[in-house]
Amino acid sequence: MMNTNHSVHYSIVLAIWLAMVLTNPSVQACTGFMMTDGKVVLVGNNEDSKIPFTRVWFIPAEKNRFGRVYFGYDNWSPQGGMNDQGLFFDYFSVPWLGIKQSEEKPRFTGPFTDTMMADCATVGDVLEMVSKYNLDWNPKAQMFIVDKSGDAAIIEGETIVRKRDSYQVVTNFRISRIPEDQWPCEAPAWSCSRYKRAKRMLLDCDGPTVPNFRKILKATHRSSYNIIGTTQYSNIYDLTHGDIYAYFLHDFDNEIAFNLNEELKKGCHYYDLPSLFGKELEYDIQVYTHSSPDFSISYPKHYKIKKPTSNEVLRVRNPLGDTPQIAVYVEDKPDDIQLNDIGPQYFYSKLEEFSTDVKLVSSKQTVLKDGTPSVEILFDIVVDDIWALKTLILSTYRKDKLIFASVISLAHPEALRDCLYSMQFN
Repeated sequence: MMNTNHSVHYSIVLAIWLAMVLTNPSVQACTGFMMTDGKVVLVGNNEDSKIPFTRVWFIPAEKNRFGRVYFGYDNWSPQGGMNDQGLFFDYFSVPWLGIKQSEEKPRFTGPFTDTMMADCATVGDVLEMVSKYNLDWNPKAQMFIVDKSGDAAIIEGETIVRKRDSYQVVTNFRISRIPEDQWPCEAPAWSCSRYKRAKRMLLDCDGPTVPNFRKILKATHRSSYNIIGTTQYSNIYDLTHGDIYAYFLHDFDNEIAFNLNEELKKGCHYYDLPSLFGKELEYDIQVYTHSSPDFSISYPKHYKIKKPTSNEVLRVRNPLGDTPQIAVYVEDKPDDIQLNDIGPQYFYSKLEEFSTDVKLVSSKQTVLKDGTPSVEILFDIVVDDIWALKTLILSTYRKDKLIFASVISLAHPEALRDCLYSMQFN
């Protein structure tokens, strides 16, 4: 039998590296603003990008971790969101600026954004957390944080810009780099014009209301595709009541409303934003064909091909952050293991060697589209007590070979289940 330790070990190490990549948000051009009247705290944001594959996903509270909702793309990297304590965040692209924090401060180990939203309830909590670490992984982004008390701040890396008034605005330049007597800045025009417009409309409005914020979002959105892209989605967060109002492709006449607490009761789940608004957006597909055994499998055409290693015959990854990844393997059939037992008797033991916790979530008999018997297996894996990963595997036997395709992801590998089930023998 072929030695598979190396291939499984490589997959785990790769997944850890992919997770580390995901601590860097794939930020684009955006506009954000907040306002409070002492009773209600609202936040608005436009997400501007060329990437059309947008999603919203919900993670219920467990083990002293707060429930939360994230908006982002199909790599499951949170771009913005809110937790059940009324804490909001969003990332904004800014020109590169080196971060020179003390070398005595450790780098944060683990998924920074998700840890922050799972553990922090207030702006003060976030600032205390940030103060402990070197954030040199994030030189091209700033983070906007707001809590339901009305506190707010912009974290520009080492520099913190606190809210002074009843409102705060953020776009794609560092306020701290502009002398206060020159606020708002004159360049870059595409960023500062949105800042000026949002600030003026906040000062002129009669308070933080959903209609007022919707008007500001409409006035600051980007409608045309260019090097920056267009406004893919917009949100209004009511931090006081836990409500979220979502808009798709700068169409502010059509609104979807969520209540965070009600959504969290449904368990872990997600929605593709286009489908919520009746706009089905499907991946273009690329087909990989293997000669011996003779089978084919499809994957999203926009995924990037990586050089296969060990027993892999195909590996592709999401272009935004190297995850999720799809890998296909052809190995010698393991001795004396029935296909239905391949999860607990084969894959589990291999994964257990390189993780601190492995949970076999499910294993079920199924068939490929061509009728070939197979088994679908889902694992939850924790590596070094930090990285929580999910692996969905579809495996089958073909004569003396074990053939399996897997999806490794930080969240919802089932989103790519159709790709696994596209496997068929010719």
